[in-house]
Amino acid sequence: MNTIKVLSHFCFNRSFESYSTRFVCEISRRGISLDLRWIGLGISCLFTLLWTAVYGLPANQQTAVLAAAAAVLQAAVGYRMGLYADRLREAAYLDSLTGALVNRRFFELLEREVERARRHDYPVTLLFIDLDNFKIFNDSHGHLAGDHLLCRFADILKRSIRAQDAVGRWGGEEFVILLPHADTQHGVTVGERIQRNVREDLGGVTVSIGIASFPAHASTATELAAKADTLMYEAKKKKDCILVAEQ
Repeated sequence: MNTIKVLSHFCFNRSFESYSTRFVCEISRRGISLDLRWIGLGISCLFTLLWTAVYGLPANQQTAVLAAAAAVLQAAVGYRMGLYADRLREAAYLDSLTGALVNRRFFELLEREVERARRHDYPVTLLFIDLDNFKIFNDSHGHLAGDHLLCRFADILKRSIRAQDAVGRWGGEEFVILLPHADTQHGVTVGERIQRNVREDLGGVTVSIGIASFPAHASTATELAAKADTLMYEAKKKKDCILVAEQ
């Protein structure tokens, strides 16, 4: 059976749309790039070859084969557009320097987590974290060195938490960590781990941390953020310090 007969049989006896989608997904899984720059050339070559091959077929079979080819192309383009959309969406959520969640996105997650915790009755803990004396470091070593320090610090935060936790950049050298299903004591454990990792990886750099939990210290996401933020600023006065909200 030649190629055209196989393709025709395939088109008439299978759900081509589902197969084309699986075909494109398999391309992605194998790491094969679908580059839109070649789509125009691909269209030209594809339909030139197909028309040459199907010219002698009955009109209805020609239509079916060409429609099948169009479905493959449409699936490929749609898949690529989906990837671009995902990347744009991700870029809007992440801080371009550190890769941490941006302030707005982090607070959206915090609000959702607090409401979920309210419904299912579990604790949520929030850490506000500040690099001590960052302005002095920035002024002494320059902004490029300061940016490099922020990136390294963000990496330390990310590897100091669980997979279900989240790291955000609140602004400047201030970062936040969301700990679902975690009480205040777990927050302290994470804070101490961060302090230890910072000392080991960044030499003389220290951090100040404020910790508060829902529902123990706040009833809303806004109250929780305000409480942890205030504690962090109090901790900054002492430097290299963790302050925890009181009942």
